[in-house]
Amino acid sequence: MRYNVMLEPQEGLTYAEILAVAQRAEALGFEGCYRSDHYKSVAGHDARGSTDAWATLAGLARETETIVLGTMVSPATFRPAGNLAKVVATVCEMAGSLDGAPRVHLGLGTGWLEEEHRQHGFPFESLDARFRRLEEHLAVVRGLFDPAAAPFDFDGEFETLAGAAMLPHPDPRPRIIVGGRGLRRTPRLAATYADELNVVFTTPEETAQRARALATACERAGREPGSLTLSLMTGCLVGADEDDFRRRAERLKAQSGDGRPFEEWLADLEGAWVLGTPERAAERLGELAEVGVERVMLQHQLPDELDMLDVIAERIVPLTG
Repeated sequence: MRYNVMLEPQEGLTYAEILAVAQRAEALGFEGCYRSDHYKSVAGHDARGSTDAWATLAGLARETETIVLGTMVSPATFRPAGNLAKVVATVCEMAGSLDGAPRVHLGLGTGWLEEEHRQHGFPFESLDARFRRLEEHLAVVRGLFDPAAAPFDFDGEFETLAGAAMLPHPDPRPRIIVGGRGLRRTPRLAATYADELNVVFTTPEETAQRARALATACERAGREPGSLTLSLMTGCLVGADEDDFRRRAERLKAQSGDGRPFEEWLADLEGAWVLGTPERAAERLGELAEVGVERVMLQHQLPDELDMLDVIAERIVPLTG
């Protein structure tokens, strides 16, 4: 399994805080650092500021050297497909490649937080329409990234391009990840257009269901199931020992503003999160690997506690082999 850090900067993180996590993760040997793409707090704390995902990644591309950078995920509703492709290609040039592989990964999804769409003037249609929009984005981005497809034409419900020649083409092409929890449409889109399917906050049993759905979608698309990576984004809260874990848990609960008793709050995290001491966290990660997870994006919701990354890299990763 390959280990990545996941950040939620819409919860008030500054660029300096994001950079500190990315550089610490890089120094510790994490594969990548991903961030969400939101313009307002998901947790409902409207006084918290946010940053633009791709502007942030452009900065990180110049201030890191080896770590993978990406979104998890960019809503198809936020940017026209041609604009998104150009922005991502530019960040790719700024980041360079590593041993012939892209350092920039583009995660795409439907978008789901209606209030932020209304606040910022982004379209927010029915879920069916957002899935159709997502499919068009995937088709257009893949087409624009492909030198053999230039000049590229597309006439769809949401996107129309005529004779588009996006130069320079990113080389190597950014890795494309489709993110979501669904068992039908999301695996189909991943099998048709993407390099990876990322599932979100699922238990090992739920993740196994997604793995089977992905294999079925690959077979229907005429693609070898093993050619598509299955990854998981989930919450992570660990400590060097039980006392360290509990201290962090109490701090996260206070930060969340959840008024429930501590044990009730913590029980809600048990199903999907990677929690606890190194031994307990490693056991959960082993269960996820057994059901097919190849890459994990560990959501770090106390980003100023950089030493939690040390616990993962130095205490947990060695236990998972």
